[in-house]
Amino acid sequence: MAPCTSAWAQGDLALRTVTGSSGNQELRQLLKRAFILRMGVAILLHLLSTDALFAPDQETYHYFAAWLAKYWSGDFLIYPWKLLEPGPSAYYYIVAALYYVFGEWPLIPKLVNAIVGTVTVRLVYDVAVRISDRPSVALRAATYAAYFPSLVLWSVLNIRDCWVVLLIALICREAMILQEGFRVSTLLVLVSAIFAIIQFRDYIFFAVTAPAAVSFLVRNRRHVLRNTVLGMLVVMAIIYADRSAGADRSKRSIDLDTLQVIRQGTAVGASTFAPTADISTPGKAVAFLPVGLAFFLLAPFPWTISNLRQAITLPEMIFFYSLIPAIVRGMLHLVRHRLTNALMVLLITAGLTLGYALGEANAGTAYRHRAQILAFYLIFAAVGVEARQARREGAGALRATSPAM
Repeated sequence: MAPCTSAWAQGDLALRTVTGSSGNQELRQLLKRAFILRMGVAILLHLLSTDALFAPDQETYHYFAAWLAKYWSGDFLIYPWKLLEPGPSAYYYIVAALYYVFGEWPLIPKLVNAIVGTVTVRLVYDVAVRISDRPSVALRAATYAAYFPSLVLWSVLNIRDCWVVLLIALICREAMILQEGFRVSTLLVLVSAIFAIIQFRDYIFFAVTAPAAVSFLVRNRRHVLRNTVLGMLVVMAIIYADRSAGADRSKRSIDLDTLQVIRQGTAVGASTFAPTADISTPGKAVAFLPVGLAFFLLAPFPWTISNLRQAITLPEMIFFYSLIPAIVRGMLHLVRHRLTNALMVLLITAGLTLGYALGEANAGTAYRHRAQILAFYLIFAAVGVEARQARREGAGALRATSPAM
């Protein structure tokens, strides 16, 4: 066994033997701090900023959700026209339900989203520990997710993004649990999450759910028959959820022509990037991909900052740049040593990254959509950091036990 792998396993055994409940206590404290942070930021931004500062669509969600709540209460007789248009509308109903119960106060959905963001931190821990089988990796990944500025920001605004991140992580966790052992409750949660995510962002539906289905065929070969049956049930749920979303859903399949149209539609505003790029053919898409990847993963670049909103992202982006070597190291470690466990997350990350790299033409939109898979990149970074530490400890142990010359 390679020194780094041996040190990794020995370190994990020591953690399980020594920490145990103390590790759980650290996680509880982390979740408490993540919750307090998000609640505090939500209140401060609500009191000191406008909805248009970070996400102008907050005003849209508030307006039509308030309209729907008044329709339910009988104050309005006309149903909100926005909800009659095709496309995901689940978040409007969530906010409208909150307004119907608590009153038309925009802070309420922001506080609820803060709770959703905190739950996501826990899901990141659960996914990371199942991928790496190492609690220290999971705690590091959860710590990154708890404090990473953009993950905090998108979970304290009146927008749907934090729900999308939650559902992606939930699908991953429930699929992994189901592969470890059949539970009816887990299957129901997984199927519900599959149905739910199409009601928030339908165009990422297959990029998230298809890897979950594939993972049943490669995970835990001791139970091939059971996992195949479960995988077929998941596939049936995916197909039914897709069909129930509407037969005329135009983005059921995303091809290069569709991505080209999407890209042209996002090429607006001051932060537009390569608005005339052509990705309509495989050759052109491959040629543009390196530039698109750099833009999606690394924008806004420090030298392009031109306003307050972009300047606020600078510390986060510098820290993210510093994590890139660990991210690459972590992905390579998982491919070499934990591929069956990590395949689903790797496929989801790759699919969404490539799709957004080709389809994004606006730095602000790319920064916001990156949050959907940012938690996975932070998990990879945590794996990379721990793998490097294990390699150093293993090398140190070898030097300590080698005979003197």
